[in-house]
Amino acid sequence: MSKQLSQIVRMGQLMGAKLNIKTVNNDGMQEHVSIINQGTVAQPMSGWVLASLRGQAFYPFPDDLIFEPGMVVKVQSGQQEPEKTTNEQGVWENLFLLWTVEQVWNNRGDIAILFDANGLEVDRHSYPHERVMGSGAIRRKVLVRSNNGFEIVNESLRQSKKGTRKPGGVLTDQ
Repeated sequence: MSKQLSQIVRMGQLMGAKLNIKTVNNDGMQEHVSIINQGTVAQPMSGWVLASLRGQAFYPFPDDLIFEPGMVVKVQSGQQEPEKTTNEQGVWENLFLLWTVEQVWNNRGDIAILFDANGLEVDRHSYPHERVMGSGAIRRKVLVRSNNGFEIVNESLRQSKKGTRKPGGVLTDQ
């Protein structure tokens, strides 16, 4: 009799799941990003990444996380303990995931981007303003994985060129 082994399945956003970045809270020493599943289907989060565009910081979600419909996940960074809230039945209303004790989000403004397991942008949230100025701000982003970690590129660059970035952000063809 052979052993059955489980395997991690990585996928993009499922039909019926609708993940959105609700808020980016950059309040002193405690920071968190709230993400909600406003859909009707649970979304496996294996391979998904939350990223700070300005700070180039990346949070890969745990492989065993299943994002249920209506669920709110708060990804915590900073040095203070998260404020956990319960409902009337004493059940946690939010799931808290600790990213790092370091500050991640820029005080002057940043863009939080949620990428699926295929590296495609699912949602973004900019603060302190809804609109971010500059031509690169409106382009969809793609998350590229490499041996050195993660890199965020414009979607059009990924489709037209395959290259690497040298120090200073210069893209070179391969």
